[in-house]
Amino acid sequence: MKVYADTSTIGGCFDVEFKEWSLALFEEYKQGIKTLMLSDLTIQELEFAREEVRNKINELAIENKISIGVNDEVINLQKLILPRVH
Repeated sequence: MKVYADTSTIGGCFDVEFKEWSLALFEEYKQGIKTLMLSDLTIQELEFAREEVRNKINELAIENKISIGVNDEVINLQKLILPRVH
């Protein structure tokens, strides 16, 4: 199963409130139960994240992560996950 994770999901591994769920998801990535999908946008955002957040995806084997380009589907998914704040 392929599962998209954005920067906040990865950063959640280091956040008291979300740590339990984010670490559980990363354990499934590590075990190959799920494959991490990273958009180009997420990869760009990670460049500005704390070092521990940037390095989290490096814990995964290359075969357990997929990089996807930004397209309309990714943009629509982002809109669903992160609704606009007015």
